[in-house]
Amino acid sequence: MELSMWKNSGQFFDWKGHFIFVQDTAASNKPVLLLIHGFPTASYDFHLLWPDLAETHRLIAFDMLGYGYSDKPRTWQHSIFNQADIAEALLKSKGVDECTMITHDVGDTVGQELLARHAEGKLGFRLKRVVMLNGGLFPETHRAILVQKLLLSPFGFVFTRFMKKEKLSASLRSVCSAGLSDADIDAAWTLMAHKKGNLCMHLLIQYMRERRENRDRWVEALQKADMPFALIDGVEDPISGEHMVQRFEELVPGKQTIRLAGLGHYPHLEDAAKVLGALKPLLDRQ
Repeated sequence: MELSMWKNSGQFFDWKGHFIFVQDTAASNKPVLLLIHGFPTASYDFHLLWPDLAETHRLIAFDMLGYGYSDKPRTWQHSIFNQADIAEALLKSKGVDECTMITHDVGDTVGQELLARHAEGKLGFRLKRVVMLNGGLFPETHRAILVQKLLLSPFGFVFTRFMKKEKLSASLRSVCSAGLSDADIDAAWTLMAHKKGNLCMHLLIQYMRERRENRDRWVEALQKADMPFALIDGVEDPISGEHMVQRFEELVPGKQTIRLAGLGHYPHLEDAAKVLGALKPLLDRQ
């Protein structure tokens, strides 16, 4: 699906005065899949998986606050806790009380917070199954690339002014083993630059600090997960590849891990067919 079609087929959800871009296939007779994207992109990351997954599920995805076509406030309102609140409020507005969750990158961290609320008995919906793709589940194994380090520095706000399409392209391609299409790079830049979102990247990247501050809560959330859970990982990922999977198996034993050889940080964009091949058997186990 082209980005223009994705945008035109979406809708907006009002969360505390901020407009959040939402995609919803609205198939009320199918089980719900909630998809949460990563940094610095948007829900469009899932567009290659969308047609196949929509055959069997109602798909709901949203651009997190500060990302994609959603509002991009210039003050820090982008905490993981707020993003989790948005996910809960969105599903409540649609009358969804049960779903399977698929997450990627910082979306994994949002997923960990939702799991923590589940463990506390405070989550507003039932998590039927969880599947996480490449992400920084453990601060100690997250290997940030240079752009991330610069954005997180005291001069991050200055660096955002020099964030151009060429820099974004180089950063994204550096973490993808199988490569990204020019169309996906173009889409990523269009989504980042929407409402001058490139100027608030230093605010979005604060999730890296949050991961350190809330490490115990979010690791325990993985360990306490009592629903079917799987980690699918492109193991060539320099940020959260094989080294992260090994740490996951050490700290969260008993959960399923699926290694995708030859793929990097964006497996669902690098080789959607391979990711679907790993996903479908998991989702078919109702």
